[in-house]
Amino acid sequence: MVAVYAAAKVELSRCTGCKLCILACPDPNVIWFLPDDKKVKVEATRCKGCGLCVTTCSKAALVLEALTERART
Repeated sequence: MVAVYAAAKVELSRCTGCKLCILACPDPNVIWFLPDDKKVKVEATRCKGCGLCVTTCSKAALVLEALTERART
């Protein structure tokens, strides 16, 4: 049996680096701001897939993506 999880994924072309998604995420160290790129990065292995960052992003730069058990490890 393969367990399916969801995690947020960043569409880099849409991300403005506003960091609202970081503030919306209830868990620490899931979404990182990359100062050199001025974009955010999601650590998929730590993301619980709650979708709060997705609903907060006004640029639709974050989407929930299904992950298999193998992708999370």
